Amino acid sequence: MSLFLNSLRGNQEVSQEKLDVAGVQFDAMCSTFNTILRTCLEKCIPHEGYSEPDLAKGEQCCIDRCVAKMHYSNRLIGGFVQTRGFGPENQLRHYSRFLSKKTTGEPKD
Repeated sequence: MSLFLNSLRGNQEVSQEKLDVAGVQFDAMCSTFNTILRTCLEKCIPHEGYSEPDLAKGEQCCIDRCVAKMHYSNRLIGGFVQTRGFGPENQLRHYSRFLSKKTTGEPKD
């Protein structure tokens, strides 16, 4: 994470708020990865049983194409969201929790 790279140069400490935001971002990436994994496995791997320990060539190609399409779609939608000005404070409930603590001065969880 680039969040921690600057702290290696000096005696800077990482704030709990940055760690909390990084945790939310990590959860979002895990969710995206797991969705891609489930979708592509469901589409490309037969359900009747595994007869071979390795994937067949067709299964490998199918998974490669599926992951590439899902990744491209994710980037495309992310770019659209950024150009439209959607902000995390308006659309993501996790971020609103951090903003309310920041403005009210509440202690972090």
